[in-house]
Amino acid sequence: MMQERYASPETRVGKWEAQNLRAENAIWDAAPGYDLIPEVDLPLFHSLFLDGTHSSPPVTPLYGYMWVRHCGLGNKWANISLSLPRCYGWEWRYKDGGLYVAFLIVDDEKEIKEREKKFKQALVPYIEDFGGIWENNKKILMDTYDQLKQFDPDKASPLDLQKHIWKLDEAYQKMWEIHFFGQQTSYSAWILLEEEMKKRFGLNDQSPEFQNMMRGFENEVYRIDKKLWLLAKQAVDMNIDHFFKEYASEEILLELGQDPKGSEWLKEFMTFLHTNGWRMVRMNDFVDPYWLEQPNIPIKLIKDLIVGGVAEKKDYPLDIKRKELSMEREKTIKKLMDKLPPQDKDWFQSLIQLAQWASIYSEEHDLYCELSCQALMRRGYLAVGKRFAQEGTLDRPDDIFMLNPWEIESAILLPKFNDLRWIARRRRTEWEEWVTRFTNEGEFRPPVYTDRPEGFEEAVVKDLLPSLDPICIKIIIGDLPVPKPQLDADLIGLCGSPGVAEGPARVIINYEDLNQLKPGEVLVCPGTNPAWTPAFSLAAAVIADRGGTLSHTAIIGREYGLPVIVNTFTACDQIRTGQQIRVDATNGAVFILDK
Repeated sequence: MMQERYASPETRVGKWEAQNLRAENAIWDAAPGYDLIPEVDLPLFHSLFLDGTHSSPPVTPLYGYMWVRHCGLGNKWANISLSLPRCYGWEWRYKDGGLYVAFLIVDDEKEIKEREKKFKQALVPYIEDFGGIWENNKKILMDTYDQLKQFDPDKASPLDLQKHIWKLDEAYQKMWEIHFFGQQTSYSAWILLEEEMKKRFGLNDQSPEFQNMMRGFENEVYRIDKKLWLLAKQAVDMNIDHFFKEYASEEILLELGQDPKGSEWLKEFMTFLHTNGWRMVRMNDFVDPYWLEQPNIPIKLIKDLIVGGVAEKKDYPLDIKRKELSMEREKTIKKLMDKLPPQDKDWFQSLIQLAQWASIYSEEHDLYCELSCQALMRRGYLAVGKRFAQEGTLDRPDDIFMLNPWEIESAILLPKFNDLRWIARRRRTEWEEWVTRFTNEGEFRPPVYTDRPEGFEEAVVKDLLPSLDPICIKIIIGDLPVPKPQLDADLIGLCGSPGVAEGPARVIINYEDLNQLKPGEVLVCPGTNPAWTPAFSLAAAVIADRGGTLSHTAIIGREYGLPVIVNTFTACDQIRTGQQIRVDATNGAVFILDK
């Protein structure tokens, strides 16, 4: 039988009336249908958890709406199609720039067993050829993006702009469907493998043995990083590296263009950029530029490689590290396989191979899904914003990010007959206040909205863990750290990547302040995404408030061989820049040495 969580409409109305909730308290604003309204949402879902991984710093109304709508639909599409045993899908809400999620749990044991059978059948093609399926999906995505790139915003009529926005919306939905099929299959294999490891060897996915099996794989993100290194190395070989050392990133392109050798190098750079430049700086909003829009972004990455001396190395450092990790990976797998009875080896090997795709896919999907698709969405919406600003509908083009799609659609064909400034001004003021507060104070939004009497822990036990949803457990929310009193640690978290390191702390809340990080410091942050990756070549270790063992922070840490602790929840609050920190990532323990 369905539990009270999914009660009939009549019962829901009864709850509303019984709590004396008033209709005027339930007003949708920035994200119509998706604004978080506790009086309405808690009787339905009991708990909605903050996805700090994807909404730090606080996101704009347009991005918030697009995420909660399309991410939720894409996830439900995948969970229903794959018949995930214990989770129908996710329901998202937007509040204070935060993305909140409720997990729609399957309660009926008979239904769970039926879904388990269907899910195992659905996994078979991915076990047999995950790589082939992903290659085909990448082609679908890139073909879709190539069509969108043909659009010329400067020559578009209002009718053209409206159709383009519709096409962007359709592409975004397709992206999320593809996104979740790859995640739910490979990440589910990760969880199944972890369960096998626990039963057979007493090891979970935080153990060095498990993590060693998941390291040392190539992917497209790393290949692009290497291309940047090769461009940096080429600049050194051509004796034009002084331009990068002497000038600011914003000035380098101009200075290179006035030099014969510099002009020659620029041709190579622009070829690289036209192929790889449809890439947002970070994947969690539309407000930041993409590489092709602002070339000084990848130029800054090349500058850092030159100034830091990495460009002068004979071999690409990550190639060397990856070779070491690959050898360790194969030794670890052989050691574990030798302990298994013959009849179990094939199943165990297939689980390992599919789970290994989780790390590869986690990074590649960032590139082919969010980073690429959202670059095109930024361009399209900014084109509309420019028209609105010209007609006085908005004060400035990027105010478009303060609106939701329905408000945009209401004015897009005849903007001069619409005035949306009063909405955009209010929302911009709110959003800027959220971002400022987040930058100054760290996470100020509650980790969960819940009606559970015991608060966060009861919410996790009753409304999260029963879903067994691999993405929520391993990325968005993460496993809860287990206290280890014997360690007498100042903070505990999850082992994202094993190892021990010591150094001065550097607390950074926003990726834009990464230039403050110095080599050998321990980076303390809310969490990371691709915009933070350059920090991993400098830091001695990384501590993140949020994230699980499949979060970006953990995966990149493992590939760099860097000690990483995730899901400490309060590191940014409890640690101050300059404090001496010892990080025992293997045990998920943080020690503040000079309190």
